[in-house]
Amino acid sequence: MKKLCRSLAALALAVICLGVLPARADSEVEEIFAKVNSLNPGLVDYQAALNLDVHAKWAFIPYNPKLAGHYYYKQPDKHKLVLEEAPSFIKDQPSAFGFHLPSLQKYNATVTGTSKLNGREVYEITLLPKQQNSITSMQLWVDCENYTVPRQITNYKDNGKLTVNATYTTIEDYWVFERMYCEFSFPKVKVQATATATYSNYKFNQGIPDSFFEKKK
Repeated sequence: MKKLCRSLAALALAVICLGVLPARADSEVEEIFAKVNSLNPGLVDYQAALNLDVHAKWAFIPYNPKLAGHYYYKQPDKHKLVLEEAPSFIKDQPSAFGFHLPSLQKYNATVTGTSKLNGREVYEITLLPKQQNSITSMQLWVDCENYTVPRQITNYKDNGKLTVNATYTTIEDYWVFERMYCEFSFPKVKVQATATATYSNYKFNQGIPDSFFEKKK
């Protein structure tokens, strides 16, 4: 009987170990994030002209404007979206039209594998918040060769979801956005929307002050 119990315990331990094998160590995520962060050495800030084609519904009311304005970014994580008459769900998500990596101090992250996305090999990374907040999980797809981030999915409480798909180009040796397609789904406030952003007229290292990004009270 004791021998059988020991065998069952060993089997249970083996199953537990096998269950965690596919998720790679956090050190691999740190290495990938370091390469993403070093993608554009020397780039401190930039601004770009932004054209935005929105298709949205609030409850059953359609809203399909074409918006124009500018997007601003400063290292490491400052974003500002300047669009006239933009809906609140877009104004409240300026980082959706840019990108910075989530902090590994706030998330437990694992590389769950590699796959193909748009014909290129990518790492698939899953992040779970260490403390409860409005975000329940995130998934990132990172290009295995150039370390751009062509896809990000953020899942929120109450079944909210933001999906971002991006294509990149190089200007003045910097990897920057060429086009971005975002899907917003927030059932709690009855919002379903898509937005296609096209970027042009980039200006780099303009010395944008931190105060420019502060929200007006």
